Amino acid sequence: MAENPGKSAYHHGDLATALLFAVDEIIREKGVGSVSLREAARRAGVSHSAPAHHFGDKEGLLAAFAEQGFGHLSEVMTTAMAGAADLPQLEQMSAIGKAYVKLAAEYPAHFDVMFRSGLDKSKYPSLHQTAEITFAFLHERTSDLVAQGVFPDANPDDLAAFFWSLVHGLAVLWVDGSLQAVLGDRTLDSVIEGALAAPSLFAGEQP
Repeated sequence: MAENPGKSAYHHGDLATALLFAVDEIIREKGVGSVSLREAARRAGVSHSAPAHHFGDKEGLLAAFAEQGFGHLSEVMTTAMAGAADLPQLEQMSAIGKAYVKLAAEYPAHFDVMFRSGLDKSKYPSLHQTAEITFAFLHERTSDLVAQGVFPDANPDDLAAFFWSLVHGLAVLWVDGSLQAVLGDRTLDSVIEGALAAPSLFAGEQP
């Protein structure tokens, strides 16, 4: 996790960064329910009115935090895809899935707000659009798998739902500590690679 920008970030005009870092700290330490505008302001070293002026209310602050998380997710998946561009299609999907799970492990507070806080994304157009972009990216990859004959009879929508459910389930189980409890000293990389290799058992022959 990055160093807390605190007051220095605020004095340089980056109030949003300081406040969102404060939200990250609060959630990691105490959970989403402990987030408040007042506490975020205190940790960021700014006036109590600053967060409300910038984000409106607590839900607006959490929406901005979730949008930041989806931005991170889009970035790591795109980077993973670029790094695996010369690999077979299923290995590309594995690289994207690994990036997804690792992001959840590295940014558990963001992951919690993005998917498990009950935040109504439809109320925040920018957040909604950013979240939709990540799913569109995944859908494009599964459409490629169908078009190139890896899963020739699959519906791209269903395949996207399958892969998303797989990597998201892995992420939740890892962040919650459930996989570590039953798999012992297996590393995160080995768990992800093993789970994401399973779909190849059902795939058609790759071109």
